[in-house]
Amino acid sequence: MRRITLPAVAGFAVTLLFALPATIIHSRAQAPQQAVPQDLTPLLAKPTSEMRLVVTRYNADRSTLIGHFAGQSGRGGGGGRAGGTGAAGGPAAAPPAAPVPISAARLARLKRYDLDWQAALKKIDPTKISALARPDLVALNASVENNLKQIEADGLTLAQVTPLVPFAPKLVGLVEARIRVDQVEPQKAAGALMSVVSELKTLRANLDANATEWTKVRAVALPAAQAATQLRSGITEWFNFYNGYDPLFTWWIGMPFKQLDAGLQEYIAFLRDKVAKTDADAPVTPATIPPITPSPASKYASVPDLAEILALGQDEMRDIVGRFNSGRPGGGGRGGRGGQPAAADPAVSPNAYYNEWLTALKSLDFDRLSRNAQVDYLYIRWTAETEIKRAGETIPPGPPRKADTSDIKGQPRGRTGLIRDLGDNMIPYTPEQLIALAKKEFAWCEEEMKKASRALGFGDDWKKALEHTKQTAVPPGGQPRMIMDLIDEAVAYLRANDLITVPAVAAETVHMTMMSPQAQLTSPFFLGGTGGIIVSYPTDTMEYDARLQSMRGNNPGFSHATAFHETIPGHLLTGYLGARYGDYRPDLRGGGPFYGEGWPLYWELTLYDMGFDKTPEQKIGALFWRMHRCARIIFSLNFHMGLWSPQESVDFLVDKVGHERDNATAEVRRSFESAQYANQPLYQAAYLLGGLQFRGLRRRLVDTKIMTNKQFHDEILRQGNMRIALIRLAVTRDKLTRDMDINWKFYGELPQK
Repeated sequence: MRRITLPAVAGFAVTLLFALPATIIHSRAQAPQQAVPQDLTPLLAKPTSEMRLVVTRYNADRSTLIGHFAGQSGRGGGGGRAGGTGAAGGPAAAPPAAPVPISAARLARLKRYDLDWQAALKKIDPTKISALARPDLVALNASVENNLKQIEADGLTLAQVTPLVPFAPKLVGLVEARIRVDQVEPQKAAGALMSVVSELKTLRANLDANATEWTKVRAVALPAAQAATQLRSGITEWFNFYNGYDPLFTWWIGMPFKQLDAGLQEYIAFLRDKVAKTDADAPVTPATIPPITPSPASKYASVPDLAEILALGQDEMRDIVGRFNSGRPGGGGRGGRGGQPAAADPAVSPNAYYNEWLTALKSLDFDRLSRNAQVDYLYIRWTAETEIKRAGETIPPGPPRKADTSDIKGQPRGRTGLIRDLGDNMIPYTPEQLIALAKKEFAWCEEEMKKASRALGFGDDWKKALEHTKQTAVPPGGQPRMIMDLIDEAVAYLRANDLITVPAVAAETVHMTMMSPQAQLTSPFFLGGTGGIIVSYPTDTMEYDARLQSMRGNNPGFSHATAFHETIPGHLLTGYLGARYGDYRPDLRGGGPFYGEGWPLYWELTLYDMGFDKTPEQKIGALFWRMHRCARIIFSLNFHMGLWSPQESVDFLVDKVGHERDNATAEVRRSFESAQYANQPLYQAAYLLGGLQFRGLRRRLVDTKIMTNKQFHDEILRQGNMRIALIRLAVTRDKLTRDMDINWKFYGELPQK
């Protein structure tokens, strides 16, 4: 529901969507200033290999699958890499050393994946693609073939180390069941751990009793030690996932896990320091094994529509956009505290630079550009004109923070700064107008709340219905499976209603971790990102009241609308496809949280309208979060204009929305204190404002039958993270002109203050 950077969520790219590309955040003062060309026509990019996105997709999906099984270093690591000029714009870096294979399921799944890709690539007619793409097709076919051979080699390695780690399947089974978020059976799991402890003792005793056996296994002792190390790492992650969150698990597993961990450490040292250092050895056995059996074919194909990817247009303005961005002597902040020009060469006049670019744009024949290139053109023109208008402007410091008795810190941005930030994001409304918008949306939510309340028998007292919904929290230990069931429900609904393309690999590899008690102090609700979902639920180390408030605030009704917000079609899917379509469009200085948070929020609005939330409790949960997003606009803008104190913001969330006080305090503290949000004063407002922009586009294009739901949603994710007003230009069918006004009042006219 928000992007954070916390030690508790390390390994999850939760801030990836809003990170500035390296080509932008480098010091412009250090970059050599390029002269603005008088004629841009020679800079229009020549066509590149249409296989480039296909190669990217194969490598990225395979890496994601590799990271979803036991024994891997993390999601996205490893995997085969295809050559070809379209793959990565240069020689690929050498892949890291592969871990010793310990998962038979991983080998079977990868073989199915590679066989499916091999069959799909054979259907591509080389005569129907460009000469530039043909070498990439050949290279990708070779890469798939090499990866299939490597799978068989990994299978042989697994067979060779198995005599020294015969217990691996038991531990791998537990680890991969956790990755799938299967319901754990603590007593049964404890028995499995103790059986491995017994096996370790027997293995060690047998090897100690017959040192001559060491020479027979010396050649695989180090790989076996590495395999055991990976098993120890995996089972430790498995233990930490449940420990403290599931009382029955903690009761059964605590002592067996300690004994297993100690046994593994001792056995690893024994293999590494004694067996592996034996003077002589024998040939490794077995020398051959039967071929790996691929996993069964899935209902949903792992290979995307390659014809669709190959047919995507190429953006001839990509190099021109890159040159414009890299040479900019100034520029505001994308919704942050930017405002002032960035450090630049003092000899470069910003006005001269932007005026030269406006002149240079006229050298292009706008009507002959592709649609995406026309949007690039308008982006450059809008940016240059905006910076010229702002030349010499100074943003005054914000007003003092309104005093209160809370210990929540934070510095208001000020009304002038907010207007500048809104302008950076192409939001054509004042803070006061946006507060009025939020109040209007809030009133609509209240009326819908009353309808759900009546269905539960509470009349118009929707806060009683809200209290009823909070009481439905699942018991300790039940939260992970409940959340995964909600994610699966959303994916099934999207597919059944043909709303958006849900890639099989993305849906298959949703990853879950549990949030630490420390992180829950500032993140009372679960989070997500490109790495998966991070579930917030109380542990046995938390105070009684904190446990109750966490359970109440993460009940099934509340979670129904936010599980998919964090994963599919929300944050996880945007990150997943962003990595695979990064070469489709040039960088247009992203849409920040208006895109990154607005897209998942848009789906909350859309699925509610479509009836996805069926029970009164689910409707109340969805409406609670929509009211919360309305409240974020109201309290954050009032704070940044110096009108509200942090305590007033907390009270507003408690009294008007129905938050638990601890959760409301954490929400406000994070909004004003954390570096990420404090430097982006519009972040809290961006959720609903971005969602409303996407909703406005959908009404324009889908409700009028110009596009289907799937066409509309797929193209938005291909376009990627940019200001939504620019996405509007790209996806509508309206004629674009070089001098058109691109301002967009997505909510219609709003009254002035």
